[in-house]
Parts: sequence; C-alpha cells; structure tokens
Amino acid sequence: MKTVTLIAAATVLATTGVGLQSVAADSVSDAKTALSDKQSETSSLQAQLQAAQAQVAKVDAQASQKAQAAADAKANIAQATKQIATYDAQITKAQAELAQRTAVMKKQLQSLQKQAGESVTGNVYVDFVLNADNMSDAVSRSFTVGKLNAANKEALSDVQAAGDKLAGLKAAAVKNKAELEANEAQLEKDQAQLTALNKSIQAKQADLQAKVAANQTAVQSLQGDLSKANAAAKAAATKPAESTAKAPAATSTAKAASTPAASSSVAAGSIGGIGGVAAKYIGVAYVWGGSTPSGFDCSGLVWYAAKQMGVSLPRTSQAMSTLGSNVSLSSLQAGDLLFWGGVGSAYHVAIYIGGGQYIHAPEPGQTVTIQSMSYFAPSFARRL
Repeated sequence: MKTVTLIAAATVLATTGVGLQSVAADSVSDAKTALSDKQSETSSLQAQLQAAQAQVAKVDAQASQKAQAAADAKANIAQATKQIATYDAQITKAQAELAQRTAVMKKQLQSLQKQAGESVTGNVYVDFVLNADNMSDAVSRSFTVGKLNAANKEALSDVQAAGDKLAGLKAAAVKNKAELEANEAQLEKDQAQLTALNKSIQAKQADLQAKVAANQTAVQSLQGDLSKANAAAKAAATKPAESTAKAPAATSTAKAASTPAASSSVAAGSIGGIGGVAAKYIGVAYVWGGSTPSGFDCSGLVWYAAKQMGVSLPRTSQAMSTLGSNVSLSSLQAGDLLFWGGVGSAYHVAIYIGGGQYIHAPEPGQTVTIQSMSYFAPSFARRL
C-alpha cells in the first residue's frame, strides 16, 4: 500500500514539474513573439519617419530655391526700375536737343530770308542763291545752302534715331519689369503653397516621432518581460524533481532589439575645419533661403561656413553634390559633406563631424544642430 502511495505521489510531482516547465516555455515563446511584432512595427514606423523627414527636406529645398529666386527677382525689378528712369532722363534730353536743333534751323532760315529779301520763288534757299551779286557769290551761296541742308538733316536724323532707340529700350525695360513682377508674384504664391505643405508634412513627422518613441518604450518593456520569462524557464528547468523524468527546459534567449543611440553632445571647440565654423552657429534659426547668421537653410549654412574659411562653394545643395569625390558612408572623415537625394539633385546637405554625427540646419521651426546619422541617414557623401 505504501509503495502504491509513493508511486502516485511521485507521478503527481513529476507531472507538476513538467507542467511548470511547459508553462515557462510558453511564456518565453509568447514574450518572443510580442517583442518581435513590436520590433517589426517599430522598424516600419522608423522607415516611415525617414521618408517623412526626406519629404520635409525636399520641400524645404524647393522653398529655399523659391525664396532665393524671389530675392533675385526683387533685385532685378529694382534694377529695371532704375534703368527705366535712366531711359526717361535720356529721352527727355534727346527731346530737348531736338527742340534746340529745330530752333537753330528756324534762326538760320530767318537769317537767310533777311539776306534774300523779297521772296521770288517761295523757297528761302533758292531765293538766297538767286539774290547773289555775281556768279562767284551764287556758287558760294549754293555751297553754303547745301552744307546747311546736309548738316541740319544729319543732326535732326541722329537726334530722332537716338530718341527712337531710347524709346524702344524703355519699352523693353518696362516689359521686362512687368514680367519680373509677375514672376515674383508667382514665386511668392508657390512659396506660400510650400509653406502649407511643409506644415502638413511636419505634423505627420511629429506624429510618427511620437509613435516611434512609444514603440521604443514598449520594446524595452517587452525585453524586460522576455528576460523574466527566460529566468522563470531556467528556474523551472533546474528545479529538483521527484521523478527521474525531466522535461527539456527552454534555455534560448532572445536578442534584444537595438534602438538608435542618442546623439552624444559634441563641444564646438573639438570640431575642426568647416564643421568647427558651422558649430559656432548652433541655435541659429532655420530660414528658407537664409545664408547669414541671422538665419540659415541647409546649403546656406555650409556655403557660409566654407566662405569663412576662404573656400568658395556653390549656393545650392544640388550644385555642391557634384563637387569633390564620392566617399563611402563607412569611411567618413570630419569635414566630409553628407547629401540626401542624388548627385546633382540633392535636396539636403550636412557636415560630418565624426562619431556618426553631423551638423546641419534641419527645417523650419528648428535651429542649427548636431544629430546622429541613425536619426536621419544620408544617401551619399562627398569629400572636397
């Protein structure tokens, strides 16, 4: 009877041990599944966030180009206005000269009429010649009349041609100014549309950033759950059993999902070259088309920092992306330029400063800052 009781007890204990191990293994499996699902969701959100950041950068590049073009249009309009004023002054002067030459001709006619006396033919010039005292005087008078006619005709013709030319130039300048003003108005309209689009994309970007942050927090929590489940499974597997039969324990551990490391701060004084110059302007606001310490866009910051070092660069990220030589993102050196987009069509630029970090002017509403490549990865790099 005792033997039967002992066997039954042992059977119960063994069954209980196997059950505990099975429950622990199921917990580990569930934790792994939950963690894997959340990591996949986080990766998808991060990909969407990168796409949104790229879209914001593209819109910013377009808006900066519109802002620069509008500024150029304003300058051209001012120049056209000045040119029109110059033409007006020259036309007024030509008209005055024409009036003066006409007055001189009238005086010449009056003088000839006095010398000719009573008109015989009705033509002052002919009468002047006919009233000569002798043949020699007639020849002399004929020569004088011919010379006066030629000189007056040429003078009047030159003045009139100059006036016509100036009038044509003024008309062209007025037309050019009108076209420039229409172009400026369109640029301002385009810029307003881009501003609205930018706000919409930024709102989407902020929502994605919030979701990514929430998912990363959830991933950390699930990693903790997985660690606890693994610990429970290990304890169940090593717990002494009254039965000689032991269920296999789940001993595998799940690899924790990596999350982007936070950017470490880099002191401006420790950054050399162009990055060191750009670092002086950390905190300066982003401004479309900005290229001074009162406000920068992405290419404006790089252009200005290079200029302070005596290096002349093109003004746009598109043009900058064609300079120097291509360099692998795995072989970067401080001072290399990072680009987003394609060579010749890059829509964003930053300066690599080492340690997987870069300095750039991100987007409207933000300031010049240092960020990690894991936050917003570039497409390629160029070394000047």
